[in-house]
Amino acid sequence: MQPLVNFIHPNDESAPLNNRVLKMADPHLGRVLIVEDENELVEVLEYNLLRSGFEVLIAHDGLEACRIIGRDKPDLILLDLLLPLLDGWEVCRMLRTHHDPLVARTPVIMLSALGTADDRLKGYDLGADLYLPKPYVVKEVVLKSRQLIEQRREYLALADKITSLENWNSLQDNWQHVLFHELRNQLTIISGMAQNLNQKDGLQKEHSQEYARHIHQSSDYLSALAMNYLLVRQVEKNPETLQLELLRMQDLFTELETLFVPLATLKSSCLSFDCEEFSTVELHPIGLKIILSSLIDNALKYANCGGIVNVSAQRVEQEMQIVVADNGPGIAPEEQEKVFEKFYRGGGKVPGSEGSGLGLYMARTLAESMGGWLTLGKTAQPGCRFLLSFS
Repeated sequence: MQPLVNFIHPNDESAPLNNRVLKMADPHLGRVLIVEDENELVEVLEYNLLRSGFEVLIAHDGLEACRIIGRDKPDLILLDLLLPLLDGWEVCRMLRTHHDPLVARTPVIMLSALGTADDRLKGYDLGADLYLPKPYVVKEVVLKSRQLIEQRREYLALADKITSLENWNSLQDNWQHVLFHELRNQLTIISGMAQNLNQKDGLQKEHSQEYARHIHQSSDYLSALAMNYLLVRQVEKNPETLQLELLRMQDLFTELETLFVPLATLKSSCLSFDCEEFSTVELHPIGLKIILSSLIDNALKYANCGGIVNVSAQRVEQEMQIVVADNGPGIAPEEQEKVFEKFYRGGGKVPGSEGSGLGLYMARTLAESMGGWLTLGKTAQPGCRFLLSFS
């Protein structure tokens, strides 16, 4: 009678000594689940797999195999078919329909005494990667196990690259969509104002100045958007590219005051700045300016008529804390983290508040690239309180 397997048995005293000493499992080679109810075959497979450096799991029936697969997610399964409680056919069928695609694609080698052509075809039809009828050669089982695990890892690495490329392409599409949307909006404003200035009939001086101001504001907005976009994309690729400089907060606040007070006046809002006169911080000046400009612009955008926006900076122990607070409508609790996501536009829209969905994302990205963090603080009053901290 032919033996069921051809192997070096762990208890074979005629085997060379180093063949009877189990190697420590190498987790990098993979985790193999043996599903077999005959203890002698389990012992042989386990011994030879361990000798080859695999980690080994064992199940003696189909139900136990299903539990181990769901819990431990092996890299390969050696599956007997004639099992108690749940046969190997059903185990393979359930595996291939698993809700987790990673589990569903686990390689399977069927090892069975059922050796007819119909049995082999049924095994492949159910999703077996290899069907080896008994008697099988254990060396072949070990070799095929290694090959299938390597193929699986190559597939997963390729799938990760494809997913990464798809995400990257989607990100590029989103960036382009937002930028072209903003470009179209601002060019529409510029075009309309230019047409008004080009009217044959004379315009009153105040109207001409208003149209010119709109053109100037739209041009500045596009210029700032382009600068911010290039800087943030640079930071996304390499966060260490921002060079830090020592700067006085008072100088930066003076610059921001010149830039935003006219806008606050147009909205009948009050914008104030407060910091210690000689307060300094070592940060990237343009990056910090973009962060605070985004926060101030966001506060003024949502400010009601007569709104109040305050920007303050102070040292708290070894930490520089900058707060931009307003008394606007505030942000709903369920949206307070979402507002920092790329391209997210909050649900609480007010007339004229449409934006690119990039401002707060840019602000947080730049803050983190400079070793800081930007959060939305709690406040007992209506409005928002953004806290920018640098240690």
